[in-house]
Amino acid sequence: MGFMKASLILFISLCLISCAHAKSSYFGEGTFVGVSASGEEIIFANLEKDQIALNVYSPDCVPCWKEIPALNLLHSEIQNKFPNKVLFMVVDPYQIVPDITDELPFGQVYQLAKERMNLEIKNRNIQVPIVFMKKPFRVKEGGLVTGTPETLLFETKPLRLYYNFLGSISELSNKESIEKDPKFNFFRYQFGMESI
Repeated sequence: MGFMKASLILFISLCLISCAHAKSSYFGEGTFVGVSASGEEIIFANLEKDQIALNVYSPDCVPCWKEIPALNLLHSEIQNKFPNKVLFMVVDPYQIVPDITDELPFGQVYQLAKERMNLEIKNRNIQVPIVFMKKPFRVKEGGLVTGTPETLLFETKPLRLYYNFLGSISELSNKESIEKDPKFNFFRYQFGMESI
């Protein structure tokens, strides 16, 4: 009787393990691809990182400008202390270039968006690497990202969104104030940079 009971428990356990849902993406994030300012294509699902943060930026967004000192601080800390994480500033080139249509090829839109972002880098001291996102990523009503600023946090293998940080991470401007900002520290906690 003991052997039958142990065999039944083992059988049920194996069924439960094999029936468990695998991690999967819900928003098509596994297909996210962008192009860096240097022209390198970045396939986010193939990056050898444990976590990826994509901060969605627009040159027309005042809270985005105010958030730059906090992003620069995070980027520096991630580079120096967390080699298995990465932070990118991403833009939807079709959203940041005025008076264009979706029919215009990505290459042309990328060049126009790159010119606009080069001015942003210079004028706003952006130190975070910028990536110009290809479709299907879009900033639009009814999409995954409906406005800016917004920061998407992903775990990898497979690439999967696990947290969507709406609004600015911090709009404070000096290092000491930013490091005390509860929103900034909440982001750091969510991104596995510290424990509470």
